[in-house]
Amino acid sequence: MLPHTRDVPAPPPATGVPSKTDPESAGIRHLETLDEFQSCVDLQIAVWGAEFTDIVPASILQVASHIGGLILGAFAGDTLIGFVFGLTGVRHDEVVHWSHMLGVRAEAREMGIGRRLKEAQRAELARRGIAREFWTFDPLQARNAHLNVNRLGVRVIDYAVNMYGTTGSPLHLGIATDRFIVELDTTKAPRLTPVSTKAEPAHLSLPIFTPLPRVGDVIADGDRPSTALIEIPWDVQDGNGVSADEMLNWRMATRTYFQWAFLHGYRVSALHRDHEAQRAFYVIDRNGDV
Repeated sequence: MLPHTRDVPAPPPATGVPSKTDPESAGIRHLETLDEFQSCVDLQIAVWGAEFTDIVPASILQVASHIGGLILGAFAGDTLIGFVFGLTGVRHDEVVHWSHMLGVRAEAREMGIGRRLKEAQRAELARRGIAREFWTFDPLQARNAHLNVNRLGVRVIDYAVNMYGTTGSPLHLGIATDRFIVELDTTKAPRLTPVSTKAEPAHLSLPIFTPLPRVGDVIADGDRPSTALIEIPWDVQDGNGVSADEMLNWRMATRTYFQWAFLHGYRVSALHRDHEAQRAFYVIDRNGDV
């Protein structure tokens, strides 16, 4: 029988407001009460907007908590500033976990809260004897890619076209919600040091798949090099005014690149960023370990 979330003693909530120099001051614990579940709904609205059609209601969070679901919250005092929510089920006759949502309030971002929530989720699933978890993220989000690929060490296993349809969230700009499906082994210890995000000179000489080539780029021409780069937007969460049309162009181009790459045996091994040129690239290869 799957253990109940209430089987685990909840640590007391932290006091005070976490600062960017002390992200560990945010307390992480299970959400258990209807009021806490409603706070999670409010946080979803704050993150994805009131127009978001996929908000998980408090009633479903309540039910999930009774049947092996996992809802963890990060608190500053009594205020919920972040959460992660997922469901446990069966995939190919194996009990696994699907992490459905991770959200952090805007004022608490860039503080490591998302990473701590994912690590707490991993640890709790391992304690429950669930060895594998899955989730999705948008391949065009460089910051999420850094967290997932470089810090958490996920394995990208598939590219899903328009997985969630049109959600209504302003964050999604009305374009197709293409997603990476990723897998994480919960039995492995978290990475203490993330994969470097800095683009080394050797990487910049690799063939590049990009809809916006620049002078000096080595353009991928259909050959199958052992290693190549796929460019994504530098940072679409950085207020740089990327329009819906521009994002659609990125979406359609990168969809083609990733589908071609996965068809020909490539896998994502890292995300690298060239801060001087303000460019971000996935490294894809057909050899070596992530």
